[in-house]
Amino acid sequence: MKLRFTLSLLSVFALTYSSPFASAQQSAKDWVSLSAETGEIMINAPGFAPSKAVSSAFFNADGKNQAVRTKGNKLIGTVETSTADTPFGEAVVTRATYGQDASPYQYTLTLKRLKNLRAFTVQGVFHNRSDKDTNLNHIDLIDQSAGDIKTLASGDSAKWLVTPLMQDADALSLAETNGGFNEVVLIAHKDGRSLLVGPVGPAEAHCRVEVKNQKLKAYAQMDRVLVRAGESRRSEEMIVCFEPTATATDIWTRWIATTHKARIHRGPVYGWCSWYDLTTKITAEHVLNVTKTINDNPNTFGKGIIQIDDGYQKMDGDWSANKKFPDGMAAVAKQVRDAGCIPGVWFAPLMINPEHPWIKENPDAIQTNAKGIASFMNANPFHPAGAKWVNPDHPATKVYLHKIISDARERGYGYIKIDFNGIGSRFVDPTKTRLQVFRDLYTLYRDAAGEDIYILSCLGQPTRGVIGFIDAARVGPDSHPAHFSKCLKSVLRFQIYDNVWWQNDPDVAYVSATGTKVNGTPRSLGGTPEGEGMWRTWHNAVALVGGTSMVSDPLDAPGVDKMWRNYEILRPSHTENTRLLSLGQTADNTIFGFTAERPYGDFAVYNLYNSKEDKAHINLNFKHTGLPIAQECAVYDFWEEKVIAFTEGSYNTTPLEKYSSAMVRITPLNETGPTLVGSNLHLAMGTTEVGDIRVTASKMVIQLNPAGAQQGNLTIHSDKPLTLGEAANCEITKIESAGENLYKVYINKRPWNQQQTITLNIAP
Repeated sequence: MKLRFTLSLLSVFALTYSSPFASAQQSAKDWVSLSAETGEIMINAPGFAPSKAVSSAFFNADGKNQAVRTKGNKLIGTVETSTADTPFGEAVVTRATYGQDASPYQYTLTLKRLKNLRAFTVQGVFHNRSDKDTNLNHIDLIDQSAGDIKTLASGDSAKWLVTPLMQDADALSLAETNGGFNEVVLIAHKDGRSLLVGPVGPAEAHCRVEVKNQKLKAYAQMDRVLVRAGESRRSEEMIVCFEPTATATDIWTRWIATTHKARIHRGPVYGWCSWYDLTTKITAEHVLNVTKTINDNPNTFGKGIIQIDDGYQKMDGDWSANKKFPDGMAAVAKQVRDAGCIPGVWFAPLMINPEHPWIKENPDAIQTNAKGIASFMNANPFHPAGAKWVNPDHPATKVYLHKIISDARERGYGYIKIDFNGIGSRFVDPTKTRLQVFRDLYTLYRDAAGEDIYILSCLGQPTRGVIGFIDAARVGPDSHPAHFSKCLKSVLRFQIYDNVWWQNDPDVAYVSATGTKVNGTPRSLGGTPEGEGMWRTWHNAVALVGGTSMVSDPLDAPGVDKMWRNYEILRPSHTENTRLLSLGQTADNTIFGFTAERPYGDFAVYNLYNSKEDKAHINLNFKHTGLPIAQECAVYDFWEEKVIAFTEGSYNTTPLEKYSSAMVRITPLNETGPTLVGSNLHLAMGTTEVGDIRVTASKMVIQLNPAGAQQGNLTIHSDKPLTLGEAANCEITKIESAGENLYKVYINKRPWNQQQTITLNIAP
């Protein structure tokens, strides 16, 4: 099985990794250096234009904005050199301090050049050696804006793509880009050259990266934190990495996973969420009807999460049961647990009804703007009273928030979804940045929840604020059926965080393209307006993400059982390292998938997606997947349930309609015996539901894991005829020819919780 990176493997990676673009320039000690004469960072990375940058700390003292810089200020003492360990090997460290003779404010810049990678980090420390307090505004770690370089990236700037990695913003060419982005940016050329700039921690402050006039500015947002007289304050450490895209993103995400102590041991989950089914009209009766349906049909639904979303509470801020849950939330949790499932519940802990008595008792614990006016959410259909927001940094709020989460634990809930995470910008502790306050908040949540509760943070886009405290994070907008194409832009780009920082949550999938109906009335959300092709594309994406696999349909409604299989093929999540192969190469999320390594033979699973207005072919080049390029491969299409091509080196789809995709498995054919080339039991097509395959001269034995659909078929390529053999814990209903040297094996009655084995006879 292909190993997914875990934190325990980081040290091994650091020791064994070598750059595929190693060169004499890379090994030169001076490819990045700090000039003692000018205070500039000199950068001469292979494949990039020589450039330089300065670094500065901006602060406010005595009511005046001031700065201390590496350039134009005096070097205090000498430039120090040493070595230090990093999560990716040893680094050469250069450190220098700058200031003016008459000024009590100084700035230390630390530059670390990694010995085995084309990467370096920068971190600044502001020193307030005065007898008065100051406020630290921001620290510009890499600033090329005032320099005389023409461009950082060599060649035609229109051929370089700038991709934000922590916000929903379009990827544009370097020639077009003229703005700032949250935390991190990837700048890549189609020939393999790339540059990534982003924070690596420990978590000190949110960062920004500006790309303007083809130059960089990367800075830590210090949020005017208080630096008391005689104290110093460090910035976030940021990396500048010139490795190829996949390597650079691996290094960066796993470095953060180390410094932020990522929590990934719980793995992905699957289940049902109430939100899109009935929104705030949810009732205990409906939850328990769905629970009964799941309990009565375990081979379809397994035993996953049953999560109650918004609409159960008495009011925002009072998260006990309303009249629609007459027996209370603990009673519902118990019945869900009695069904063998995990009860889950939604919270918006920072949101509070304006009439909640707690506000009157703690008026200074409500978020306000700079003028002291309370922040307010206007009334809407789901929250007709509107809402105010509690200040997470206030002592009374901390007690209040802790009780919200601990009450859920005491009521028997094993899964909580935390939504509406806006913390504001004015805090009680003036020495904390927004990032630190956010992490303090989630420290509190985890403490209240204990170690056993699974926490999903509903973010919309990634933040380092929750790493180490949660088990899963929403990485895109709400997956309303009308917005699948918008969701894909975020969900696929943010795949680099899955099973590294947390388990990715793409939000829910649906069992029908046209919308499930209850008593003949369409679900309030309706179907997918872009059609079945878009629905399938989203279904494919949810499966390939490999994080949470949730649906939000009225599963108990008459007639919906005919669509249940579309949930079976998502369950449970697969465990491969899925990638967006087109990341950094195109703004379109066209090629998404993985290559699975197995003792019986490797294969690849990819969703090939057309987001263009017109029909288009999508080409998958096997050299980017790790598959052999000079061996014949079978191409199996999941939705067509058949082998659609035999090819070498690459596969080019038929013309795809807008928003449609080809969900394919690519399998090199085994010359020594039969080869499994396709499965419609799970959208991972043999990755999750197939445990092992053993082939002898006379038999093919396939071990199936308890995963995926209870009935379906496997497609096998064999030069010799195959006939039915034995089956354990399932039935083989028939085997039939599916084309030249192709056989389709039909399987039924697969239990959700037991392995199965099927045996096929191979003709002499």
